[in-house]
Amino acid sequence: MKTWHSITVAVLSMGLVAGCGQSQAKGNSHAKPSSPTKAASQSSQPTRILRIGAAPYQGQKNLTKYEDQAKANPRSLHAQLNAGTAAFVNNQPNVAMQYWKKAIQIDPHVGNPYEYIGNIYLNDYNNPHEALVWYKKAITYGPSYDFGWYRVVQLEVQFGNMSAARKYAHEASKVLPAGNKVLHELPKLLNPKKNS
Repeated sequence: MKTWHSITVAVLSMGLVAGCGQSQAKGNSHAKPSSPTKAASQSSQPTRILRIGAAPYQGQKNLTKYEDQAKANPRSLHAQLNAGTAAFVNNQPNVAMQYWKKAIQIDPHVGNPYEYIGNIYLNDYNNPHEALVWYKKAITYGPSYDFGWYRVVQLEVQFGNMSAARKYAHEASKVLPAGNKVLHELPKLLNPKKNS
């Protein structure tokens, strides 16, 4: 198992759910998908490990519902985020990225769609370098988006760029509120031996 997957499991244990971060989109609290697994479900299709609350997005009926809402509301950030989530949950990462890119066009200062796209590059396409590009966009355009900071530090550590990881963790401490759970976890990423 790759280290970044192990780190994601650690996030689960702290009460945050793996995968995409908490929604930053103006009070939107619905859950988002996480990384895929290749385990076969009853329908012989790959299934994904999902955040709690992602079940409403599963299935063709729900996918169609959210895609119809996105088409009917092309300027709605939430409609695009929801359609992207439904596409992702239903194993259509390329379609999901299209919706999330539309969400970015609607409001480029919301961090979560950048992270969601980064998660696809990391988990679906096994391209952590491109994922890092998107995670850095999440913190550049949506600096209050905590999971963006987590993902940047996580991958900088994975790549062995400890000075960059420390720099981003320090920057996060200036932006995120002191009680933030992600902020609390960043030192554990920087010092994994102390936390073993």
